[in-house]
Amino acid sequence: MNPEVIVIGGGVIGSSITYHLARDGVKVKQLEKGSIANQGAASRASAGGIRLNNRDPRELSLAKASVLRWETLEEELGADLEYISTGQIMLYDHRYSMEVLQEQVKEDEKGGIPAQIVDQNGLKEFIPCISPLYTKGIFYPSGGQANGLLTTIAFSSAARRLGADVVTGIEVYSIKTENNKVIGVNTSSGFMPCSTVINAAGAWAPKIHETLNLSLPQIKTFRHQMSATYAAPLILPGPTISAKETKISLKQTIDGRIRAGGGYSTKPGPDEYSGVFNEESLNQQRETVISIIPEAEKYGIDFTYYGAEAHCIDDIPILGEVPEVLGYILAAGFSGHGFTLSPGVGQVISEIVQKKPLSISIDGLTIERPFSVDGINDGAIRHFPG
Repeated sequence: MNPEVIVIGGGVIGSSITYHLARDGVKVKQLEKGSIANQGAASRASAGGIRLNNRDPRELSLAKASVLRWETLEEELGADLEYISTGQIMLYDHRYSMEVLQEQVKEDEKGGIPAQIVDQNGLKEFIPCISPLYTKGIFYPSGGQANGLLTTIAFSSAARRLGADVVTGIEVYSIKTENNKVIGVNTSSGFMPCSTVINAAGAWAPKIHETLNLSLPQIKTFRHQMSATYAAPLILPGPTISAKETKISLKQTIDGRIRAGGGYSTKPGPDEYSGVFNEESLNQQRETVISIIPEAEKYGIDFTYYGAEAHCIDDIPILGEVPEVLGYILAAGFSGHGFTLSPGVGQVISEIVQKKPLSISIDGLTIERPFSVDGINDGAIRHFPG
């Protein structure tokens, strides 16, 4: 039997959407040209941070709904996601007065984001081996961290159990329409009919979008390089770490590795989606990590890895129906911080497909919002995990 909906993309967003549609009883097929959470794509290389803080107000409703879901998501999906509710902490060094932190907490409170200022002694309780260069911070108790690979696979596996047809190794070449209405997709295995297509193809979303004779200049591909040390004793037992005006996201995962991200670029690979190891980026990142956690110098780098990420010009995703084509929905451009949002995005996209009232606001996130495509560059990207 033909599906009602085809979801393009096997990352955490596409897999969450597929799961939520299957949960709601919709006949859905998920297509992925590689494997679920494919090597070299964003979900495989996700920093795994889960947070409310440092978000655009337009995506805050999604973040709040999603953070609540994360608390019980392992039980819901029947899988170990390595979820830890450690919260997040933003570090400030001597350049920032306490008034700066107080103003930030006021802004957070306006947005309904729990936040607590901690002094240097408080920082040591959260991060015992922190550098004395950091004298204060803001602790955000909501959220924490989880494993991006395990979460993506869990969404997809749960979708299968609920009746979704999850197909890997098939590439979507184009979306086919008649009279500006979706009728299916052309793939490496031939034409597949459906009435709705959801483009959740991440960095590859613009390429799919262009097959409809539409352009998506708002989204560009960036390839960020992460690093992981050899297993270390537990030296970072607390929150996922960021630092004000510093390119870093830092945590220690369940395997003992100290993992660092923050927007450090690979060297260009053979195409726009591929990256090559960048020693200069690793050295810069390593210097930053050691400046925050001097003890980390004892633990060498085991490996680096990267994922091709779809960054939107205004750093927030594009969600919802595309008005030019009936039955075409876009869920892309998460700009390196879509992992937190994945449960909420799946829920709201499923509601859009079924023409239900939306339980979560996506006002300001649709493709119809105003954009500026001038000046997109790596410096415009926010360097916060999740």
